[in-house]
Amino acid sequence: MTNTATIHTRAWAGDEALTLTFPKGWTVETFGPEECPQVTADQIQTAFDNPIGTPRISELAKGKNSVAIIVDDLSRPTPAAELIPYVLKELDAIPKNQIRIVVGGGSHRPIDAEEIDKKVGADIARAYQVTNHNFMSGDLRALGSLDSGLPIYIDRIVADADLKLCIGGIYPHGNVGFGGGAKLILPGVSGFATMFYFHTFYASRGHANIERQGDEPDHRDAAEAVAKVLGLDAVVNVTLNRKRQITGVFVGDFIQAQRTGAQFALKTYATRAPETEPDLVIANAYPLDYDPVQTAKALWPLRLFKNAYKVAINPATDGICHHGLYDEIDYARFYKLKSEQPQQELPEPKIEGPHQTLMWSENFPVDEFYKRNPDGVLFRDWDTLFNQLIVKLPDNARVAVFPNAAIQIPKK
Repeated sequence: MTNTATIHTRAWAGDEALTLTFPKGWTVETFGPEECPQVTADQIQTAFDNPIGTPRISELAKGKNSVAIIVDDLSRPTPAAELIPYVLKELDAIPKNQIRIVVGGGSHRPIDAEEIDKKVGADIARAYQVTNHNFMSGDLRALGSLDSGLPIYIDRIVADADLKLCIGGIYPHGNVGFGGGAKLILPGVSGFATMFYFHTFYASRGHANIERQGDEPDHRDAAEAVAKVLGLDAVVNVTLNRKRQITGVFVGDFIQAQRTGAQFALKTYATRAPETEPDLVIANAYPLDYDPVQTAKALWPLRLFKNAYKVAINPATDGICHHGLYDEIDYARFYKLKSEQPQQELPEPKIEGPHQTLMWSENFPVDEFYKRNPDGVLFRDWDTLFNQLIVKLPDNARVAVFPNAAIQIPKK
């Protein structure tokens, strides 16, 4: 019997270990994903030496004069800086000034210079041109449309490159089943019209579904169709463990490599749930705990237990709730309007019962939290939350902790 749980927190802002200690007499059980070791440098190199469904990247690069490497932003925990050197090794015949790195954040906000250093590595950021995709820009290439009517507009740097590569992570996702593959093309480096059509007129694949669930083309089908039109050459996709370390590297064809990685993720992210309802369930948003918008991905364990008290942990280090579509299209305008508004004071947090979602977050904006969680209660520190919680729970309380809820998948 243990009364502690150690989790990780603050992706991109320390990646710290955090030990939660509960009263003696409480039983604390951690329900985590499979314990997977970090891959070695040799294992990463082996993945590049033996791509899935394509020639190796160095072969694809022969005769090419320019390269675009698309990476995800800090809303995703992918440690691209660990992978880019392997990609560049494959591209040693291409001049540095003809290799561009594009942050494919879709409609997310642009990341700043410090964040770029974190994502691609400071040395890489100084040696190569790194730009943020701007989905509202007029500097896009029109590539026709799909048979469904979806118009295809792609970042010019990507569309004009002779060789197109993506570096991303395979994480459970409601719209496309799992990330990775073509998702860094659509929505990653697509224009507004393309993304609006994509988000509006396609069905979702469903959380952690690898293949389409119905007869109609869905979000992943659309992304892959656009990637084919564009001519996406290869992807480098990864899976992670509890500490945000790479556990699997899948290089190659943007469909075959992504499916192989998703099968691995389905196994290694799978999580058993408690057989009996606990008194308290804690869902930690790590490793998707930088961007507040991603919080929803971590809340599924809380919905499993009707009568348990429910706590989510998300430092939301970014502190900016901006997704970029619908009522938040233009980030500069969004940021200006937000900066001009008076900062909402945190209401006195009060725990009433298990129907509430309690969140410990140092940076989640107050107004955005309560807009997204009308029945929630926001706490800025653990002690305040726990001091209220302890009087609600029995002396022999049972606690279930999900340490990486944002990427965990319930076992079926």
